[in-house]
Amino acid sequence: MDGLRLVFPPAAAAVLCVPLWNLIKFLSTPTTAPALFGGGLLGYVMYDVTHYYLHHGQPSRKVTRNLKKYHLNHHFRIQDMGFGITSSLWDRVFGTLPPSKAPGKK
Repeated sequence: MDGLRLVFPPAAAAVLCVPLWNLIKFLSTPTTAPALFGGGLLGYVMYDVTHYYLHHGQPSRKVTRNLKKYHLNHHFRIQDMGFGITSSLWDRVFGTLPPSKAPGKK
């Protein structure tokens, strides 16, 4: 597996940042635009780093082990559910939370 394919390409991200920055400037005030843009960018980078870690890292804590199990379950067991990378919160909200066990297994 190509380890670099698990994150969004930086060149494409840089290109997409320009229209996003212009949209944020248009929708917000000049003093809040940098904070909104920076916060959104930081949030996305943390999401991307977490996704990469869940595929390649060896979690030692219970929370991160469970998150890795939850995420890999989405890739290899039930692909049409469990879309949350960093949390199962939105899977609960949108009804895409996968069952804890496969049908017929105990």
